[in-house]
Amino acid sequence: DRDARTRLRRRSKNKTEHLARDLKGYEFRGPFVDVMKSFPLAPDHFQILAVLLQQQLRCEDPALAGRLILSSVFSSAYEVLTRADLLHRDGPLRSSGLVVLEEDEEDPEDNLEARFQLSPEGLLLFQGEITGDRSRRTASKPEVVGGYANYREFLVELRAIHNLYRRRSEQVFHQDRWNSLRESTHEPGHSISLRIETAWKRLRTRLERTENGAAYPAARLLREYGLSEAELIMVIHLLFKELFEGNAYADVAELCKLVSGSEVELLLNSRLAGEQGPLIKSEILAIEPMLEGRVLTGEAYLSNWAVNYLLGAVAPNEDIRPDERLDWHLYLAQLKDT
Repeated sequence: DRDARTRLRRRSKNKTEHLARDLKGYEFRGPFVDVMKSFPLAPDHFQILAVLLQQQLRCEDPALAGRLILSSVFSSAYEVLTRADLLHRDGPLRSSGLVVLEEDEEDPEDNLEARFQLSPEGLLLFQGEITGDRSRRTASKPEVVGGYANYREFLVELRAIHNLYRRRSEQVFHQDRWNSLRESTHEPGHSISLRIETAWKRLRTRLERTENGAAYPAARLLREYGLSEAELIMVIHLLFKELFEGNAYADVAELCKLVSGSEVELLLNSRLAGEQGPLIKSEILAIEPMLEGRVLTGEAYLSNWAVNYLLGAVAPNEDIRPDERLDWHLYLAQLKDT
C-alpha cells in the first residue's frame, strides 16, 4: 500500500545517504585505489556495481538490461530516464572497464535496452578489495618483493606486462570505436594504463634486487640499444608469438596499436617501426612491407640473432655467440665513419 511504499522510499533514501557518507571515509586497500584516483565513482555508480555483482554471483545469466539495472537503484521512472547516462560508453563505469556490454556487442543507441554485465576485471577488483580488508594491509606498509630466481622468470613477467598492453589495446582500438564520435574526456583503457605503470615499477624493483639481473639478455637489450619500454614490448610480442603459435610475423600496424593507450599515442608510436628507430637501425626487427616505402602496411619479424639471444640459445654451427653478436652490433652503431 501507499504507506509501505513511503516507508521503503524513506529507508532507501537513508541507506543511500549512509552509503555516500561511508564511501567518503572508507580507505580502499585493494586495486580499487588506482581506479578511484582516475575515475570519479559516486554512490550511484557503486549501487549499479552492487546490482551487477549480485547478478554475477547468484544467477546463471550475468547480464541485465539497462532499464532493470537502473530500476533496481532508482524508484521512479523519471530518475531511470534522467540517470541513464550512468551507463553511457564514456561514463566512469564503462571507461574504467568495470562494466561491459554483453558479449562486447556494438555500442547501442538505447542504453535502457542494452544488456550490461560486470567485467572480469571488475570482479577481480572486488575480490582484491575483500582480500585487502581481511589481511589488514595499510598504505604505509609497502609490499616486499624479491629478485628473480632466473632469467626465465623475468621473461614470464615481461609477457604478463605484455598481456596488459594487449588488453588495453583491445579496449582502446575496438573495431567499432575507430570511427565513433568522441563526446567525453574519458579515455578507455585508462585504468589498465595505471596497472601497466605499476607492473613496470614492480619489474624494475625486482630486477634491481636480482643478482646479475643487469646481465639478463632482455634487460641488456633494453639498456644497451636504448630501447623504450614500448619497443621492448613489441619485441616480447613477436618472441612469444613465435614461441606459442609458431608464427614469426605480426602486422606493423598491430604492433603500434599494441603499445599505444590512445589515438594520440598511436600517431606518435607509428615512428617506432621507422628506419631511424633503434629496432630497425640495430637490425633487431625486420619488416616486409606490402607497398614500397609504406612501413605500416608490412609485417614485422625478429632477426635470427635477436631470437637466439633473447632465448639464450646458440645454433650448433654458429661460431659467433649471441652476446658477442650484440657487442658487434653495438660497436658498429657507435662508428661514425662509413
